[in-house]
Amino acid sequence: MRPPKNTFSARLPLAVTLIIASFVSAIFISSMANKGEDYWVVRGAIITGHVISSSDLEVAHLNLNNSSDLYMDKSFNPIGLIALRTMQQGEVIGAADLGASIAGQSTSAVPLSVRSVDIAKGLALGEGVDVYWVLDSNNGEESVEPVLVLGGAALLSIESTGNSFSGDVGLSIAVENTQVLRVLSATTVGRLVIIASHV
Repeated sequence: MRPPKNTFSARLPLAVTLIIASFVSAIFISSMANKGEDYWVVRGAIITGHVISSSDLEVAHLNLNNSSDLYMDKSFNPIGLIALRTMQQGEVIGAADLGASIAGQSTSAVPLSVRSVDIAKGLALGEGVDVYWVLDSNNGEESVEPVLVLGGAALLSIESTGNSFSGDVGLSIAVENTQVLRVLSATTVGRLVIIASHV
């Protein structure tokens, strides 16, 4: 009489093969998921001319594939470099976004007080704004066309200083040093209107 076949012995090679295959596939999936490198990302809005410090940056693990050479990975130290353009929160820093200096550009933070009705809603820090000078005509005086005082200035801060509809809004903008007097002169007469440079 023929002895019964040992089903456990017959299935053992198949079970071992499946276990090995599952381990291999798990390692492969894990390696694909972890493919990429650590890159510098902007933690908050940065304006043109800003000197980069450690508090401005954080590291993010990204898979940029063929574009990886266009961005700064963690092996590069950007501390102390100058932002050559305005960058928003969460942006990956490109290789051409930072430099040792900006030719002909030196900026100052200029504070302004503007009526709440004269400032565009929804402005974000680091966003470019245009500053217009407006002279209201009173007592039948001839009207004067608004004048563009400054274009594309980076918004550094904004804070409401009044609770009423006509309350003032305090803000600071980055102004090239050669344009500071022009901006301040526009505050002596008339009023300023702040609009977004790009919408």
